[in-house]
This record gives sequence, C-alpha cells and structure tokens, in this order.
Amino acid sequence: MERKKLNILKFVIFIALVGVCIFILLENWTTISNLDTEKISIFIKEHGLIAAILYLILFTIKPFFVVIPTNVIAIASGMMFGPIKGFLLTMAGFFISGTVAFYIARLLGRGFVEGIIGKKFIKLEDNMEKNGFKILFLLRLPPILPFDPLSYACGLTKIKYKDFILASLLGVVPETMCYSVLGKSFKNPLSVEFLLPIGILLIGVISSKFLIKPKKQSEA
Repeated sequence: MERKKLNILKFVIFIALVGVCIFILLENWTTISNLDTEKISIFIKEHGLIAAILYLILFTIKPFFVVIPTNVIAIASGMMFGPIKGFLLTMAGFFISGTVAFYIARLLGRGFVEGIIGKKFIKLEDNMEKNGFKILFLLRLPPILPFDPLSYACGLTKIKYKDFILASLLGVVPETMCYSVLGKSFKNPLSVEFLLPIGILLIGVISSKFLIKPKKQSEA
C-alpha cells in the first residue's frame, strides 16, 4: 500500500514538473528554439529569479527521482548561471535535497526509503551518532557516492542533523566548484579552466580508494 501511494505521488510530481516545463517552453518557444550558449546566458539574465527558483525546485524533488545525476545538474548550473552563482545555487540545492532525503528517511523509516531507492543502499556504521561528521565528510569528499541515497542512509542512523548537513555541504564543496567551472568552460575543453577541474575530480576518484575501501575492510 505504501509503495502504491509513493508511486502515485511520484507520478503527480512528475506530471506537475512536465506541465511547468511545457508552459515555460511554450511561453518562450521563439527564443528557446534557436538557443546557443550566448542566448542561454541572455535568457537566464532576463529570467534569472524564475530560473533560480526552478533550479532549486528541481533539487527539492530530486530525492524522489534518484536517477537524476547531480553532476550533470551542477555542470549545467555553471553553464547557465556562471561559476559563482551556479556554485551558490548548487550548494543551496544540496542543502535542500539533503534535508528532504534525511528527514524522509528519519520520519518514514527504512520501508519507505526502500520503496524509493530499493534495498541496495549504503549501510552505515552504528557509531554514526558519535563519529558521524568525520565519517560522512570522508564519504562525501570523493565524487563517487550518489548524494541522495547517502542522505537517505544517514537518515536511518543516529547522526545528528547538524552534523549531517554540515559534513554533507563541506564534503561536496570541492566537486561543486569543479562542476561549476566545467560548465562555464565547457566549450573550451583544452583550456586550463576545463582541464584543472577534471584533474581535481580524477584525484578525488583515485583518493576514494583510500578513504572508503579501508573503512569497508575494517568493518569485515
């Protein structure tokens, strides 16, 4: 019964989102049909507040649709809003998305979470209440683990919300900065502005073997 209600809720949210997108497309079809990156920038400047609100709404509903890749969204924000505003909006989005997923898990429990993301989600240690900030920060730092499933997993532990949200935000700062800069320099793949963030992200991926794998071995 809970799964059926959840599927209905997902469908209603999806239809509403599609309706909003269709309305925006129809209202601005002449501009959108001939968009290039320069026109995108102009469009965002003219509709900046609406675009920012829609971007944050996307993060609000994202926990219900965990297939939406956060890195793609973050890169798009750099492309649309510029690296600084894109970074700030994405960080605000992470705050919203993380809070929603955390409290859904905490209030509605494991069964409800499994209905959203299935049974294969990250299982965290029992000592998250004591060492949660450090553990979560190290898990967030490499750009490997998906944001929302990890937020759900944290909600099922005894970690304090303030530790959860602070560790989450601090942990994603490096990758969010990289994605925002990548979005801005996407048309110049040989530029330093493009290659440097790629290098930093690769270092993060490689470092994940040292940050995450040993932890799993210690639990065995």
